Amino acid sequence: MFYINVKPHIKHKTEHTYKRGQIIYNEGDFPQNLYFIESGMIGLFYISESGKETFFRVFGKNDILGHRSFFAEEAYHASTIALSQTSVVRISKEECSRICSENPLLLRDLVKSISKDLGKVELRMAGLLDKSTHKRISESLVFLKLKYPEYVWTRKEIAEYSGSTFETVARVMTILEKNSYIEKDGRDFKILDHEKLISIPPNDLL
Repeated sequence: MFYINVKPHIKHKTEHTYKRGQIIYNEGDFPQNLYFIESGMIGLFYISESGKETFFRVFGKNDILGHRSFFAEEAYHASTIALSQTSVVRISKEECSRICSENPLLLRDLVKSISKDLGKVELRMAGLLDKSTHKRISESLVFLKLKYPEYVWTRKEIAEYSGSTFETVARVMTILEKNSYIEKDGRDFKILDHEKLISIPPNDLL
């Protein structure tokens, strides 16, 4: 990951810890710093003019944040929120320029990192358009649980990530539990068989 490679070269930085629910930056803010996640999780979300909130992505340890707007020198197109207690390292434009000028190979790593991120976004957007709501929810459950197993995902967060609604997620999860694909664990849930959940027959969700 880019942060792992750039970390030894950082001389000037600021560190900040955000509590769950705190905003890191808002849509429309102009980027002054590049963000790297030391620990915790951050969600990227957008609020439409009608007030609908859409959850785009989840960032975790060692991920870089806000880099597209930072290097494009334009305002952020979405907002970020701490999903758990999160430690973030910030570096200024001047520090970033110094690091890149002194270590040209890091520029290649950065371009590679950004290109991979864009590829993931394109694939996810294609999936949201091409798959049924039930399929998106099932795959979102598997992805979120595998990537962040300790985090207790709310139905609202799952709905926003899968491009669905709270009511639909609640209904689908009730059916999944009834058919023994998942199991409730207090406020959390366990996936009993990841492969079966990914390849679930459509009729099982009716």
